[in-house]
Amino acid sequence: MKKLLLFFILIYLVGCASLRDQSNETAIIDCPRVFFSSENNIYIDGANKDLDFEKVNYRASLNNFGFVGNCISYDDYNNYNLEVLILAEPMNPKNKNISLPIFVFLYDLENNLIDRQYFRVEKNLKYNSELSDYEITEVIANLNIFDDFKKELGSIIVGFVNIN
Repeated sequence: MKKLLLFFILIYLVGCASLRDQSNETAIIDCPRVFFSSENNIYIDGANKDLDFEKVNYRASLNNFGFVGNCISYDDYNNYNLEVLILAEPMNPKNKNISLPIFVFLYDLENNLIDRQYFRVEKNLKYNSELSDYEITEVIANLNIFDDFKKELGSIIVGFVNIN
């Protein structure tokens, strides 16, 4: 019985020692400034990219943003959890599904582009059964941005990817 107890104590000590040896440091860092692209802040989905409103399914626009929690630096990378509010306005929707391609450009403090990241946000348009029509839908996109650069991030630019 003593040997069994000694065995469990030894496993406990070895297990805890390996946990204490991990030197992952985390730190709260300043969140970068966020801008919306002036050229790509509206996304139009339709049969063709003409301005024929009868063929446009929906129109989405970037509206607001906010960081979820703190921006965090780990040993090897930084994490910025950014939520973006998008307003999707149905025009002549073919179905309730919407898919929004979003880009994020990361700039250092000297305004040099250091990374590009791409996201796809999918949501369903709100349908009002009393009016038998689609409503303007608020889409909250959670963009979990990682970088492994040693430079401090100065700004982030968010916009819609234009697919031609």
